[in-house]
Amino acid sequence: MGSVHWEDSQQPDPAHEDPVPPDMSSPIQEDIEVSDQTEGPANQKVESPAFRQALKAFQGTTGLAVTGIFDPATREAMNSPRCGVPDQGWHPGVLSPQATMEDKGKRAALDQGLVRTKRFSHHLLLHRLKARGRRREVADGNVSGLVFRKRSLKWRLLREGYSSQLTVLEQRAAIHLAFRLWSEVTPIDFEEDLSSPVSLLDITLAFGTGRHLGCSQAFDGGGQEVAHSWQNRAVHFDDDEHFTAANSNQGISLLRVAVHEVGHVLGLPHMYGKGSMMQPNYSTEGRDTELAWSDRKAIQQLYGVCEGPFDTVFDWVRRERGEDGRLVLGFNTYFFRGTWYWMYENRNNRTRYGDPLPIYSGWHGIPTARIDAFVHVCTWSKDAAYFFKGTRYWRYDNFNDRAYTEDSQGVRYPKLISSGFPGISGPINAAFFDRRDQCIYFFKQHQVTAFNVNTNMRVPGYPRRITDVFPALFPGDHPVSNLDAVYYSDTHRATFLFKGLYFWRVVNRHDRLSNPHLPYNGLQAKRKVSEQWLDICNVHPSAMA
Repeated sequence: MGSVHWEDSQQPDPAHEDPVPPDMSSPIQEDIEVSDQTEGPANQKVESPAFRQALKAFQGTTGLAVTGIFDPATREAMNSPRCGVPDQGWHPGVLSPQATMEDKGKRAALDQGLVRTKRFSHHLLLHRLKARGRRREVADGNVSGLVFRKRSLKWRLLREGYSSQLTVLEQRAAIHLAFRLWSEVTPIDFEEDLSSPVSLLDITLAFGTGRHLGCSQAFDGGGQEVAHSWQNRAVHFDDDEHFTAANSNQGISLLRVAVHEVGHVLGLPHMYGKGSMMQPNYSTEGRDTELAWSDRKAIQQLYGVCEGPFDTVFDWVRRERGEDGRLVLGFNTYFFRGTWYWMYENRNNRTRYGDPLPIYSGWHGIPTARIDAFVHVCTWSKDAAYFFKGTRYWRYDNFNDRAYTEDSQGVRYPKLISSGFPGISGPINAAFFDRRDQCIYFFKQHQVTAFNVNTNMRVPGYPRRITDVFPALFPGDHPVSNLDAVYYSDTHRATFLFKGLYFWRVVNRHDRLSNPHLPYNGLQAKRKVSEQWLDICNVHPSAMA
């Protein structure tokens, strides 16, 4: 079985008649307690400057108060449940036969009951602290490791490795969600495969105890190591641990552990950023499982960011009553692609956790795929939202959260575009409502047509070429035709034209006040959509299970 080559990159410890054990926490508490009660040189070593410096480094990376004192909080952090991947200099690769034999020797020593005298408790703790301190170089620097070359990965929870503590349904649900969390921020599809030969799977997962599944690294029973993983291959969970389902407030969350170990399989090392799912110790406090910003950026260093065209983009504006009873406007931003939609949280500059979702689950009564455009006519006298697809359009009922079949005026839906908007024929590429002149702009191939909602007529002089109505500020930098979406953003106070992987921002009033020579509706230089709106990623349909 291939596995990560976790080498130790620090200078070797000085030769000693009783060597310091590698990255072990089980003897720490016992040895330190004895040492604290001992007077003389052994106790003075615990107070050494090197010890305090290493202890402060550990406390800093784990979010503890940096005191240099081995207090109960520090002891608890060192002895909390943790990942079996060592906190050592991280190097990608495959575990060599020599390293495998060393691991077996370490485990055999534990099985025989390793005894350390009190005078080495200081060295033991210092060794562990230094190892953890070295991990900051990985967390704070560049992340590099073996990555999967393909972007569609198949996984399976092996039948011979089911947990004895949770139902199969609970196990699969937690692991499904773990893969989905990574899929929501990377251009990777994770597909559960229940039928292919195991040799054709990309990632396998299983539970075991002690010596398990032919693995070279045995588990230690309940209390410390809860799981381990091999890059680009497998994840093993220690079934002696008290794993619990995602909705439980007890024990160790299988979901959190699975997210962490899948991160290792994808190539991530341990990281110490605040809230990171890749911290080596599993916190039992708080049940929220979300990828931190540092997790997102680290995995994207390995696999890149998500990109792709959209069918339509819009702000969903709604009227609401504030706490003082006054009428206020609220909005959410949505991106539609294929059969999926995302809500974008502008204040956090990311999509909502748990997205994308199927269109049918959130927008009732409209077509469930390939929406051409959305328009929200919002004036003092009008408030109507429309979805367009093909030659027809649907009016949406904001309050009842579904498409009208018949509105309060007796108008039945869906309707032909040419019937509701005289002079406009479908299908269209994109559309948006311009509050400045209260016109809907319909885009079709290389032309745009303005439609006045107050007169219910096409504006004279239209259709016109898009390049004339929205002139490029930089020659040759223009989408020209067949736009994907046009969107006025209430967050940015600007209109954007989308095509393929790029967008163009339309010159607005503020721009022209700063530079009166800018043309009305001029297009700024194109930019990548993924630079402005982050982590809008597809997920495999099996992730919805």
